Amino acid sequence: MRFDDWCRYVTVDPSNGRNLFYYFVESEGNPSQDPVVLWLNGGPGCSSFDGFVYEHGPFNFEAAEISEGLPQLHLNPYSWSKVSNILYLDSPAGVGLSYSKNKSDYTTGDLKTASDSHTFLLKWFELYPEFLANPFFITGESYAGVYVPTLAYEVAKGIDAGTKPILNFKGYMVGNGVTDEVFDGNALVPFVHGMGLISDDLFEEVTNECKGNYYNPLSETCESQLAKVDMAVEGLNIYNILEPCYHSSPTKEPKYDKIKLPSSFWQLGETDRPLAVRKRMFGRAWPLRAPVRDGIVPTWPQLLSSQVVPCTDDEVATIWLNNQAVRKAIHAEEVRFLNSLWNNSQNFLKSCYPYDPWNTIGKPGGSLGVMYWQNQIQS
Repeated sequence: MRFDDWCRYVTVDPSNGRNLFYYFVESEGNPSQDPVVLWLNGGPGCSSFDGFVYEHGPFNFEAAEISEGLPQLHLNPYSWSKVSNILYLDSPAGVGLSYSKNKSDYTTGDLKTASDSHTFLLKWFELYPEFLANPFFITGESYAGVYVPTLAYEVAKGIDAGTKPILNFKGYMVGNGVTDEVFDGNALVPFVHGMGLISDDLFEEVTNECKGNYYNPLSETCESQLAKVDMAVEGLNIYNILEPCYHSSPTKEPKYDKIKLPSSFWQLGETDRPLAVRKRMFGRAWPLRAPVRDGIVPTWPQLLSSQVVPCTDDEVATIWLNNQAVRKAIHAEEVRFLNSLWNNSQNFLKSCYPYDPWNTIGKPGGSLGVMYWQNQIQS
């Protein structure tokens, strides 16, 4: 390997024994000059190993040929670590490999999560002062549309207050991020129409009946038209319309029995490459029909228990991260200590997310870069 990596825990609350786990991958370019990039997966309650294993980590994971076998690791030529130092953080406590000795910490919220993550960053940069001068960015996806700006605000406040160490914070990026119930909840219908997945006639009908309010239909006629939209896209990978709903080459049929789409859609994105597991989309976007609203925000396990979320498969990451030798190598606590297996967001027991108006984020003595991106082929 042409990079170094470090992984272990940082205690953010000694009195409660609240510990956040990180995996740090040094840049393959110029580590002393390249940016330090914090990555947060969404959920709420999704482990950032989701991004590490399935998206932009230093390795591609090839599923084992035998059941429950460890995956083979190959260097990922498109890893973000090619040009930056990547810091994967499991946050809040209870997510992934992060934990607390006081289970009351597993009832948490956005503001506490941001505060703990800021405490983590201050302690992490104390551990690695050689990276303090590097440009620092906060990035994430999905529910990180909340995590990232709230943490960025905490970091900016700390800089204003002169909190040491002073982070060289340059900006943040959010991909496919949640925003609010109106924007997110109303996005599906214009998206599928814009991508040519429903007809102009159907789009006109549903628009006329729902008056642009698709997430909270106020009439039976609106609901009837929305049902037609659902039928039109049933069986489609809503997280990436160019990818099928299977996860490896042996599986040649989509997961849905009643397909309404042309059969040609079944093969979109099909590949003979051995690392088909990369097609897995879990955690990349908020699930269909689940806009973020005030009050209790359901976690991924709660969503999975109440509805079918298509095109999801955590098998490779679950096997790898629950292996005793792997846990020892990455300095993670044993399963018996955490009292739970890793299952992306399984450890996250409950989340209560109060919404406060986001403040404008400023940075003294300079500008702060903010970027939101939306993949055109994702919902």
